[in-house]
Amino acid sequence: MWDKLKEQFNLLKLEKKKLYLITNSEKFLSKDDFLDAIASALQGGVDIVQLREKTIPDSVIVDIGHKIRTLCDEYGATFIVNDRPDIAHIVEADGVHLGQDDINVNDAREILGPNSIIGKTCNNTDEIINAINEGVDYVTFGPIFTTLTKNNDYIDYATIQWVNQNIDIPVFLTGDISLTNLEELAQTGVNKIVVTNSIMYARVPEYTAREFLKYLP
Repeated sequence: MWDKLKEQFNLLKLEKKKLYLITNSEKFLSKDDFLDAIASALQGGVDIVQLREKTIPDSVIVDIGHKIRTLCDEYGATFIVNDRPDIAHIVEADGVHLGQDDINVNDAREILGPNSIIGKTCNNTDEIINAINEGVDYVTFGPIFTTLTKNNDYIDYATIQWVNQNIDIPVFLTGDISLTNLEELAQTGVNKIVVTNSIMYARVPEYTAREFLKYLP
């Protein structure tokens, strides 16, 4: 019974999340500067942090992961690790985010436990439906086009509206989302977004995160 209640509580918290930060350490001069940026973003209201670092050795990712776990606990944020349920388990993350070609959802949950949060990257509505059937807790969906970046490979507003009307799990929009186009995007009913460099490399990530949240009802 407790496990079921904990699972429901985790998903309820996930439903209320709005601002999802994916890390990128490439331009930081030190690990401390990188962690300071994450801490600042959390202070500004980021409520999910995904540790996604493709070029860092596993031992360093684990060390950083433990520190991000502490930061997320301090600010009440959800901590997700990209691709690697084994590392997510070691650093006691809340869950893992999977790509289309990564380990399957059942195997990830077997590693992390039944109350873990499993997300998946989706680029079209069929992938969202398949992910739901696999048992994911949320998806990231995109990239979304804006008036600044129209392209046939991008998701249009009609597709977003279809998702709003037909998908029950949390959907976080990805793409070239910035403060210059978020107001337009928010008018379609979007209230959950994924951001990386716009916050990570902001002069003061806290202030930038607060500005993003102004557009997310």
